[in-house]
Amino acid sequence: MRTTLISAMLATALALGGASWQRQAHAADTTIPAARIAEATAKIQDGKADVNGVRYHYLLARGGSQTVVLLHGWASTSYMWRFVMPQLVARGYTVLAPDLRGLGDTTKPATGYDKASVAEDIHVLVQTLQLGPVVNVVGHDLGGMVAYAYAAQHPDAVRTLSIMDVPLPGIAPWDQLVQSPRTWHFRFYQVQDVPEMLIAGRELQYLKWFHNSEAVNARAFTPEAEDTYARAYAIPGALRAGFEYYRAFPQDAKQNQQFAQHKLTMPVLGVGGAGSFGPIIGDHLRNVATNVQAVSIDGAGHWVAEEQPAAVTDALVRFLPAAR
Repeated sequence: MRTTLISAMLATALALGGASWQRQAHAADTTIPAARIAEATAKIQDGKADVNGVRYHYLLARGGSQTVVLLHGWASTSYMWRFVMPQLVARGYTVLAPDLRGLGDTTKPATGYDKASVAEDIHVLVQTLQLGPVVNVVGHDLGGMVAYAYAAQHPDAVRTLSIMDVPLPGIAPWDQLVQSPRTWHFRFYQVQDVPEMLIAGRELQYLKWFHNSEAVNARAFTPEAEDTYARAYAIPGALRAGFEYYRAFPQDAKQNQQFAQHKLTMPVLGVGGAGSFGPIIGDHLRNVATNVQAVSIDGAGHWVAEEQPAAVTDALVRFLPAAR
């Protein structure tokens, strides 16, 4: 397995990252010593696999029989799980965190960005890596939309579903949300070619502004984190691929309305920042699932896993089946 900047950052976050990593890691569970977190971090390896004509990059640590699949969203990559992933690995879970189709170090095809298609990619990746047949799926932002499509298309293959700080296209109150000033970027990103033209060459400046605008605890985005994300979105094709996820929202809405005719029955956890979608995520997800728990994370906006990783880890550990 090759060592990329993503895995290098995972390794150095504990060894060299200083007090901020230590506080977040220890706050999640003081019974897990730093040495075990370091061992868990060392288990995380980069890999690549060909899936549905796309070469997927992923981070993977093999542990017990319970697999957790972590799916990132826009303005992020698998790097967003750098705090949560080692915590889960240290507890004995097998954890997979891919870069979604078109993003991070995954290749960037011209089409296939509706969430049902991306969910099929992830399902095939899980099978290819022999991590199933049943997994726990966790998704943030666009990754949460993909996670829902995964569970709706393969309900027997999902033990639990966790969706973080995102509304599902086509599901109430979607129509009201997309008209609010808070979701201005949904409409901007859907315009063909213009956002690419305006942001290309300014990825670092734009992402720093965007991360801060959606955060409560903006200190979570260090210069190292911002540089990592800027590099990922400056790769040729990455901006276009990211915006294609938004351009697929009308198709996603139609698919989700069909999926929602049969509510999910597996346990579903909604997690949102108190300064973002947290106050309503539980009610929203009850439109598509019968067994819903919800957690609103204080001190967080949209980027809950980076703004308050200890609280997110705690919510997941309480919800997920015990590792074994």
